[in-house]
Amino acid sequence: MTIDLRSRIDALWDDLTPAERRVAALVRTDPELLLLRTSAETAAESGTSKATVSRLVRALGFRDAGEVRASLLVARGSGLPWAATRSPDVDERTVEGRNLDAALTSLARADRPDLARRIVAARRVTVIGLRNAHPLALQLRAQLAQVRADVRLAPAAGQSLGEELADLDAEDVVVVVSIRRHAAVVGRVVARCSEAGADVVVLTDPTGAVLAAPARTVVICPVDSPSAFDSLAAPAAVVAALANDVYTASGAAGRARVAAIADAYDALDEVAAP
Repeated sequence: MTIDLRSRIDALWDDLTPAERRVAALVRTDPELLLLRTSAETAAESGTSKATVSRLVRALGFRDAGEVRASLLVARGSGLPWAATRSPDVDERTVEGRNLDAALTSLARADRPDLARRIVAARRVTVIGLRNAHPLALQLRAQLAQVRADVRLAPAAGQSLGEELADLDAEDVVVVVSIRRHAAVVGRVVARCSEAGADVVVLTDPTGAVLAAPARTVVICPVDSPSAFDSLAAPAAVVAALANDVYTASGAAGRARVAAIADAYDALDEVAAP
């Protein structure tokens, strides 16, 4: 059913409205969202309306969201993993737990061991994070640099992205981190890096699914919060999980680099002792 749902979206893509494409891109990345989320939640995560979700569901050949869930349940062979509810009295722990489950599930679908091996084997890793995604990108770069050489954060202070992307090729991995209210250039960056042949990985929330479409790997991290501001807890957890996967995949070479960096800290008396 998952493959069929994706193929239906591909067949309809050119006929969808921009709003419907936002929902479709989200569903194409993770079809089980139509099982795990209500129509209202899917609309909220894609930045559209419940009516838009309903139109897409009908365009895909289903009477309503209930029929989609029934079909997915048959294909999945099991029940709902958690209740997708949203109400004013839902507390942060409930929402964060749901976000974390969804983000780690998306990471698992990206084939974590393979993704880690690709990052280890790359000639160079470029991590890009603009606006509110910058702290996440900075943390990912810092952790990956503990394990392997030639990990850079782009753009460098006072620089533009063009200098960093001009010489990309198939030996490069580019990790783009983008969170809701995405910088206007993000979609062009993903497309440019992909066209250059780089292995592009995007960590984003559901509203970035369309921007991430050209990437080889997309990890969706919900940032829902019952409060006024988005929560970055789930994408931060994915950053930590990905860095740990890379450490494991790096083997003896990674452990040797960690030890060498620790020795350098000591020689420079750069980091306070615990």
